[in-house]
Amino acid sequence: MIARSKTYCLTEAHGREWVEQLAPNRVVALSGEEKTVRYFDTFDWRLYRKGLALMQVGRDAYLQRVSDGEIRGQTEISPEGRFWWTLLKGAVRDRLRDALSVRALLLRAKVRQKACAFGVLNADEKTVVRLFLTHIAPDGMTENGQSLATLTLREVRGYEREFEALRRCVEKLDVALVSDGAFERVMHVAGCVPRDYSSKLKLTLNPEATGRAAISDILKCLHAAMRQNEAGIRADWDTEFLHDFRVAIRRTRSALSQIKGVLPKDAVAHFKDEFRQLGRATNRLRDLDVYLLEEKTYRAMLPPALQPGLDAVFSRLKRERERALHDMVQVLNSPEYHALMDSWAAFLHGEQAGDAPAADAPAVALARGFIWKHFKRVLKRGRAIAADTPDEALHDLRIDCKKLRYLLEFFASFFPKNKMDELIGHLKKLQDNLGAFNDLSVQQWELMADLNAALPRGQCEDRSLCAAAIGGLVAQLHAQQRVVRREFAHAFAAYKKKKNVRLYRDLFGK
Repeated sequence: MIARSKTYCLTEAHGREWVEQLAPNRVVALSGEEKTVRYFDTFDWRLYRKGLALMQVGRDAYLQRVSDGEIRGQTEISPEGRFWWTLLKGAVRDRLRDALSVRALLLRAKVRQKACAFGVLNADEKTVVRLFLTHIAPDGMTENGQSLATLTLREVRGYEREFEALRRCVEKLDVALVSDGAFERVMHVAGCVPRDYSSKLKLTLNPEATGRAAISDILKCLHAAMRQNEAGIRADWDTEFLHDFRVAIRRTRSALSQIKGVLPKDAVAHFKDEFRQLGRATNRLRDLDVYLLEEKTYRAMLPPALQPGLDAVFSRLKRERERALHDMVQVLNSPEYHALMDSWAAFLHGEQAGDAPAADAPAVALARGFIWKHFKRVLKRGRAIAADTPDEALHDLRIDCKKLRYLLEFFASFFPKNKMDELIGHLKKLQDNLGAFNDLSVQQWELMADLNAALPRGQCEDRSLCAAAIGGLVAQLHAQQRVVRREFAHAFAAYKKKKNVRLYRDLFGK
């Protein structure tokens, strides 16, 4: 069990004399050291969003609670330890697995800490509380750089009451602010802003905005998301950089297609085509990422005797992914891509002159019309799907649901948050069903299309094992897809309930 600790930001510099005045008993200096502390999190701050921080000193890493600095666990990080599954087995790894999923740990901040440790002794000369007075500065800071002083109290087992007494004493003083965000202050010193990126689209549009002003703000946000993910794709830090990049492209294309009449037609047609081509350039790498991420799942679906038959499949996919990544990086480094990003930014920040009859219409009114129209389309298509309807109809409905979801997210700030959250939550459940059905369909098609390419050209026995493994996997995926297809009727019935339809009508209906 990790001993409790509590960290406070100090409002001004304090030395040993002040620390000694805090304690009711004798204080002795234990040690002093200067060290580099590294803070890790994902690109989208998944640990911080869960109230956690991962700090490393040497090879030792400590999982820390952001709110009060309490240490929640300890592990080691190797130079290759970017993902939760590369860490030592234990409680920290399990906690990171739940928080990080497939995202990599990245170095988010690095600071220098000069710490002095003190022991608070009781009448029996026993250490009952440990204190750490720390001065924090950016790694390599100049004399004029910012710095921060913190005080940490750490519990000694068996002396819980003494720890609590000293904690209450500190929190009564004006010099230490426990509620002032110690972790955030450390990040500020390091020049880092927690939650400076999120894959979720969170816009606060001006409720008085015109249609053109609103869509410009939406598209600027999506443009920034594309640019923010470029470095992660090039460096191949994790697969979610490409995923978020693709989502930003799809949202951009959807906004250009659905929010009609607010931007010049010629410009819309031009950029829709440019972003369509850019999206296509990302397809193969994303498909390969999905298959490789599912490798353990695929193997677990087969009997142990057939699992080695997938070795050739995944070896080939890994080689192909290397080539696909190289091609994607070439796209990002190309003059054509840079020209597109530059011309797109210039367009978004320019006058945008041209034929746009709804440019000056109130954005709120436009949003209601667009959302209501697409909601009715989703209902119409969903109601037309029966047990014997071709699978393609579910694919078309999935695309319509995605378009509706984007519209709801684009204009969410115009409407009550609780109601928009409810609508998006209902839609997401339907999308989960349709998405699972589509994924299973694509996976079967890919396995069948690549069957011959995946087979090794060696012994007949190896080829037979590989074919049997692929065949068994396709059969499993097909069975899962049939189950998901049967579940669609229930998913859509839940979505078209009167309460949900009424909420759409109240918010967006005419």
